[in-house]
Amino acid sequence: MIRDRLEQLARTREPSARSELVRLLSAQYADKLEREPTEAERQLFSGLVLDVFDQLDHSVRLDIVVRLARTARITQPLADRLTEEPFDVSEPVLEHSPVVSADKLLEVSRTRSNRHRLAIARRLHVPKDIVDTLIARGTFPVINALLHNRGAEFAVRALLAILILSGSDQRLLWALAQRCALDDGFRDDMRMISQTDCPLMPDDLERALDDPQQLGRLAERAIADDRDAGLEVAGEQLSRHEIHIQIASGELSFESIFLTLIERKDMAGIIWLVSRHLSLRDSTVRDTFASQAGGAVALLMKETGIGPKAYGRFLRLRCDWLGINSKTVAQDVYNYRTMRHPGGRRAFN
Repeated sequence: MIRDRLEQLARTREPSARSELVRLLSAQYADKLEREPTEAERQLFSGLVLDVFDQLDHSVRLDIVVRLARTARITQPLADRLTEEPFDVSEPVLEHSPVVSADKLLEVSRTRSNRHRLAIARRLHVPKDIVDTLIARGTFPVINALLHNRGAEFAVRALLAILILSGSDQRLLWALAQRCALDDGFRDDMRMISQTDCPLMPDDLERALDDPQQLGRLAERAIADDRDAGLEVAGEQLSRHEIHIQIASGELSFESIFLTLIERKDMAGIIWLVSRHLSLRDSTVRDTFASQAGGAVALLMKETGIGPKAYGRFLRLRCDWLGINSKTVAQDVYNYRTMRHPGGRRAFN
């Protein structure tokens, strides 16, 4: 059946058919249950995508990125090309791709936004030359992410740069202390700098390097790197990008993800999920949920297609989130059940 569908799309000249053909090919190619592709297959698939990339829909570009960004199933030229896309497409490649070139990562670190730099700072391994560039060009969240990342390598010049910056931003002092508390090698490097009587070394940190209790007190004030922790679905850890794609392709249902977020009491995640599902701004969904207009909340959630039981669980979480009484939930669920609003299921955008 899939072969017949692919052949039918290949014979169709419309651009939308070309996008659908590449989407189906990428889904088959990325299938985790299949064997690893040969080098010839990797080159062929990546070459095909590169040839038609400019003709593909945005959703198909995102589909390819999310399915393949963490793998070595694409070539370096394709990975490098994907980093040039808007951030919502390039982010998974910048953060996860094992095949994107170091030269491209350096270029992005120098020339793109702090969101791009933050994605690179969270890579499994960040070599010293890229760390240097990120520190030189990045804001606090970028440097903080590097200090939280045990895979980030710091040259002495990078440590000195952070010490200079920590003089005007105490948050960096706390992040340095936390890295020292967790990483013996990093603490040894900081001790080496301290032993040179470096005037850049903050007194609090210098004293704490040999005092575990004082170091712990500084470290506990460190600000966490607020990255997407993803969601465990059926025993598999998925990022928000991956959830996005699997709902769009029908591999996951919106309601199952919605209920998982309710179990986690993750209202921020629910706002994100609903806004993507209905093509609305996060702020619009958040303001609706926070308003006293119960009817507007019901209409919005009816649009998502969730059932009355899921809606009831959501309302109870919303009451906790707003700090209000939940005594009207039963009546609200009854009203939701009897609403005549069509509530047609939308494609996940």
